Amino acid sequence: MDLIGAMSFTEAAFFVLKGKKPTKEQTAMLDAVLVSAINHGLEAPSAFIPRIVASTGNSVTTALASGVLSIGDHHGGAVEEAMRVFYSNKSAKEIVAEMTVKQARMPGFGHKIYKDADPRVSAMFKHLESLNIKSKFMDIANDIQAELKKQAGKNLPLNIDGAMAAVLCELRLDPIQGKAFFALARFPSMMANIEEELKNEKPYRRLDESDIEYIGPEIK
Repeated sequence: MDLIGAMSFTEAAFFVLKGKKPTKEQTAMLDAVLVSAINHGLEAPSAFIPRIVASTGNSVTTALASGVLSIGDHHGGAVEEAMRVFYSNKSAKEIVAEMTVKQARMPGFGHKIYKDADPRVSAMFKHLESLNIKSKFMDIANDIQAELKKQAGKNLPLNIDGAMAAVLCELRLDPIQGKAFFALARFPSMMANIEEELKNEKPYRRLDESDIEYIGPEIK
């Protein structure tokens, strides 16, 4: 009861996880993380899957749960893995060399749409810099991006998962919370999409046959 009116939601969330009230800078960083991933269009799985589930007659909470379940290694999951990489205490050169040997994808870098730079990352870092907030993990992320271009010869920009990871590391949060923070950020967007689906659309959503291509054996 003492927290009501004394802390914002972001401050209270930090308090629950860390056991202490965040500083103004820490609150600003966590706010930036949550706002940066709040929405990224209807095309994202965590946006359209809740709408589909809601359209088939399920409850709001069931639709929300489906959105959370859509967040996995390939959608929001890079936050957790990037945090582990940033926490490794290895140089950018060592990190990229190890990933190259393993032929593994660098978590938190590269994007299907943003080939040069993720505008959400630029906006987040610019905002934090305007508040004179600096982070060694943000520097590590930028160093890895430069090293990727140097060693692989490709421009793999830091994406929003990687940027979120860098800031969460600066807050000394555990990588195990990576996917959870992505889900927390997306919750308001999922809520809005579910409400819109239930109020404006007819049951139920299904793929159009023109969007489906059969690739199985020839039917005789």
